Amino acid sequence: PGPLGIPGINFAAYQNAERILAAENPGCNMYWTLLAGIGQVESGHAKGGKADDKGNLLEPVIGLPLDGSLRGQAVIRDTDGGTLDGDTVYDRAVGPMQFIPSTWKLYAGDGNGDGVADPQNLYDSTLTTAKYLCDGGNNMHDLAQATKAIHRYNNSMAYVANVLAWSAAYSTGVTPSAADLPRIH
Repeated sequence: PGPLGIPGINFAAYQNAERILAAENPGCNMYWTLLAGIGQVESGHAKGGKADDKGNLLEPVIGLPLDGSLRGQAVIRDTDGGTLDGDTVYDRAVGPMQFIPSTWKLYAGDGNGDGVADPQNLYDSTLTTAKYLCDGGNNMHDLAQATKAIHRYNNSMAYVANVLAWSAAYSTGVTPSAADLPRIH
């Protein structure tokens, strides 16, 4: 396992995405703890690392319909004919890193090298997250640019604070306090 109980398969996927981005987009300076912060906030590291040794989730992670019924939630009509999320009316975020289908289509990466980019695979989903955060020339070692990229991932400053708190925790081995984790609306 990784720091603070990150399941081993998740830890491997986060480090793998960092390695791939270091080669493909070195100016981004992606670091695995940032990806782990997103993985923690989005799905509790795929519900505690419930995946096979290739990173395929044992149970798919599919979010609520993006129908505007929750406070602050966007309305996003179906963009993929239900192919990734099983919903032909509204989109739903999919996979451990929670991508809406249209975003997945733009950034999908094959992190485990099997020739398929699958949002329900830890390696693929994590690499896709890294590619999405780095898009536009962002440098993750610049706090302002990292904040902007995370905020684009989820339009909530509470979300950004949570991701950065968990990222720092994985770097230091110190669990964030409740005060470091504001409620995400």
